Amino acid sequence: MPITSERELERAVQEFQRLADAPEESADGRRRRDLDADIKAYYATCADTLRPAKPPAT
Repeated sequence: MPITSERELERAVQEFQRLADAPEESADGRRRRDLDADIKAYYATCADTLRPAKPPAT
């Protein structure tokens, strides 16, 4: 499912991070790959209009 807003992007990144340790061939691993593709596609089309990222917590 394509990401169409920054809000959806934030949710997708959170879910992607949650699935970081999922086995590659599991359902969660496939979901992580789908999210990765969707996130990259969103960045490719919207990179010039995205707001700056939050700085890392110290």
